[in-house]
Amino acid sequence: MEAIGQLTGGVAHDFNNLLMAVLGNLDLLSRHVTDDPRAARLIDGAIQGAQRGAALTQRLLAFARRQELKIEPRGLADLVRGSEDLLRRSVGDGVELSFSLPDGLPPAQVDGNQFDLALLNLAVNARDAMPGGGRLAIAVDLCEATGDEDLAAGRYLRLSVRDTGLGMDAATLEQATQPFFSTKELGKGTGLGLSMIHGLAQQLQGALRLWSRPGEGTRAELWLPVAQVEEKGAERPAPPPATARASRGVLRILFVDDDALIAMSSVDLLEDLGHHVTQAGSGEQALAVLESDAEIDLMITDFSMPRMNGGELSRHARDLRPDLPILLATGYAELPEGGMIDLPRLAKPYMQRQLEEEIARMGL
Repeated sequence: MEAIGQLTGGVAHDFNNLLMAVLGNLDLLSRHVTDDPRAARLIDGAIQGAQRGAALTQRLLAFARRQELKIEPRGLADLVRGSEDLLRRSVGDGVELSFSLPDGLPPAQVDGNQFDLALLNLAVNARDAMPGGGRLAIAVDLCEATGDEDLAAGRYLRLSVRDTGLGMDAATLEQATQPFFSTKELGKGTGLGLSMIHGLAQQLQGALRLWSRPGEGTRAELWLPVAQVEEKGAERPAPPPATARASRGVLRILFVDDDALIAMSSVDLLEDLGHHVTQAGSGEQALAVLESDAEIDLMITDFSMPRMNGGELSRHARDLRPDLPILLATGYAELPEGGMIDLPRLAKPYMQRQLEEEIARMGL
């Protein structure tokens, strides 16, 4: 399974790079066909298809436990309440949906967006297991683990999703979280939903537990550790809000990526925003630029590059120019061993708006 995870993460990373080139070029092309409604519609369809591909790679990365997570204290009951309308529309009128969401529960350590996706996956799976309708109960409560094989001892928030559907036999249940295993007919699912939730739970130091019997429905439980909330008065200052255009106007940007297709589309995106861009195809080339007297306001670098990755390049760059702002663009969240510089990151594939907002968020 570890080997499959490594292979899956590598494939997803390469796929994200390909999607980056596709999305970047489509994003720019869409600005030049505004007077042709049919061409604009075709480009919009291609962009939507590429974005669906990006969503698929996120599931692959979640299974491989290499997705980048924004982990923070969040109230699970509040997250479920915020998804209630979407859940009701997704399961349809034939399913009786009920909630048990007590007030006063401590927050969990979680990525809110990924939790919403996991909850929706569980609800849709339950709906599909009840083709003739049924009942779906969603609950959040506080539990204690005593050091079971899949959970360290401590307090956890537990999301429970229980249906009255067809259920699964022991053999099916054993394979339910394996990648690409699905009980749905061909073309009705990738089989990545439960494996994604399983990978997410492990990244968050939690667990996914499943109980099911034929004819008795299924209960899925997502256990997430209680967050360690900072004491009052220790709040971190909020980051500056993103603006529509970088406040300093034109920037001199050093863009570093060993993939020529990504470099071409990303440089075009930056130049279309009005910035001056110097391109480097490796860490060594980037350092040569930084060692010269060239004026650079920002370095944007890929992470996964041969001989010198983006983390190593960033450390050398800070030795040469301690105040240089650096943005790390990456297809997945793998980090080098030992003491990675804490850098703002932009997940691939990105579009021009996301690139512009991240630069503005850095205060440039």
